[in-house]
Amino acid sequence: MKGGYFLLNGRFHKETDAVFTVADMVQQAEGFCESFRAEHNEVLFVESISSHLMATAATIGTDLTGLIDVDGRYLRKDVSRLLNKNKLYLAAKIVIQIFPSDSKINMLLRAEEIPRGYYPTVEPGLLISIFRDQLQEIHEISGYATSGLFVRQCATRRAKEFNQPNIILLNKEGNACETLDGSFAWLNKDQLFFTAEREGGYICAIREQVIRSAKDAGFEPVEKEKISPDELLQAEELFLFDSSNGIQKVLGLEDRRYFSTKTQLIAEKLSALARKDREERITN
Repeated sequence: MKGGYFLLNGRFHKETDAVFTVADMVQQAEGFCESFRAEHNEVLFVESISSHLMATAATIGTDLTGLIDVDGRYLRKDVSRLLNKNKLYLAAKIVIQIFPSDSKINMLLRAEEIPRGYYPTVEPGLLISIFRDQLQEIHEISGYATSGLFVRQCATRRAKEFNQPNIILLNKEGNACETLDGSFAWLNKDQLFFTAEREGGYICAIREQVIRSAKDAGFEPVEKEKISPDELLQAEELFLFDSSNGIQKVLGLEDRRYFSTKTQLIAEKLSALARKDREERITN
């Protein structure tokens, strides 16, 4: 049977085990949670993922030395052990949680099976909306999972109320800045627009790989500030992206409906880039 085990500080536990104390549960709120993708027992873009985790930890003064390294070696080893233990040999979403406990830093890893295919796209695309009730602050760490949690929680509840898989959030200036667990980009003619980091939105670990894929597909990447909801509603195509799912087509934002031909081209380039990343890693 697949699944059933998680990895805590290098040791396996069953999901039914009573592992955490009340103090642990309280301290978990002081840490952060991220997710990313593994395919055929390898973390995709592992250096980018590891660097992102280290940068996120630094925003709360946490040092991941001995747990995560810039080359991704520690993370590759731990994820491989977890996937083998759970018999998840094709594709998996890895959820990592970092939190303090007494004088040490804890690292918890979980895995769940997802469709294989190096970031496969889902047809015909997502139907989503814009969350306007609460706004994200803009400051030096607002692009990380350690910031803006309350607003994301409120937005998650709203998306569930609408029976939608995701939602676009706004910053305190009323401009679009992020999604629940990633970011977004849109296309007009031969240009791909994505949010500037100073807009306060979440910084996705595979942002640079998405931009490279757009270039490879023949589009000019343009970093954009002050993205009004109306600008997204007037786009030719819109897509979301995150480190677990890669590029996700958007069929509709509120009452607007989109094409996805150009998005598909970029998604195919990202998939090819991910496949190459894994193949080069296992041959070196």
